[in-house]
Amino acid sequence: MVSKVHPILLARYGNEITERLLESYQEIEENFVIQKWKSSELDAGHFVESVRRILEFELFGSFTPYGSKLTNFNDAVLKQYENASGDESFRMLIPRTLKSIFNIRNKRGVGHVGKISPNKMDATLIFYSVKWVLAEIIRLTSGLAINETQRIVDAIAERNIDVLWKGENSQRILNSKVSAKNQVLILLFDESPRKLEDMRLVIEYQNKPNFLKLVLEPLHKARLIEINKGDGKCWISPSGKAEAERLILKLNK
Repeated sequence: MVSKVHPILLARYGNEITERLLESYQEIEENFVIQKWKSSELDAGHFVESVRRILEFELFGSFTPYGSKLTNFNDAVLKQYENASGDESFRMLIPRTLKSIFNIRNKRGVGHVGKISPNKMDATLIFYSVKWVLAEIIRLTSGLAINETQRIVDAIAERNIDVLWKGENSQRILNSKVSAKNQVLILLFDESPRKLEDMRLVIEYQNKPNFLKLVLEPLHKARLIEINKGDGKCWISPSGKAEAERLILKLNK
């Protein structure tokens, strides 16, 4: 997707906006996929700053240099955008979406502690709002044939499929080609510790002795997990978590 979007943005907005915008978008996406909700939300601030510069360029003909601070994002700024000449999306729809992202990023779970953390819920809203904003910019500026533009927009807006599906009473790794060892890492990345037998049932590994000998013990030996045979539980190690993140990002490409 990025390879198709990059030249469109570059041709209209230049290298600096393009690079910073796409870098922040990819950081949001990657942190969302590996469930780093706070990081995903924090990265959204950089995305908002780059899109605000796009709005300035589209509505006022120039934009605030990256070395200079943008004005506070308040209702007066929204009014300036709305009163300018230009497409309605640049004047009203994108600015209001950005303001929503900005407010959630600054005023919710990222910086405040409550009884129930809203971070996952907020990160989900931010992630798909960011996708919509990027898709809308491409729709308005691509200059390509309608069908080609539509394909690019669809690629941006397409929903990310979770690697691990959780039903009411069941869990499954959705990609059937993922090895048993990697499935264990994904399960423990999602929740650690887990019972050995529970993981075996999720993975549908039939042979109990081989599950321990051929799947868990090699991961333990590689220092990716820790096995406690006494209570029948497994923990993921820091190196195992890093490997699981790499695997999850690869599966979502």
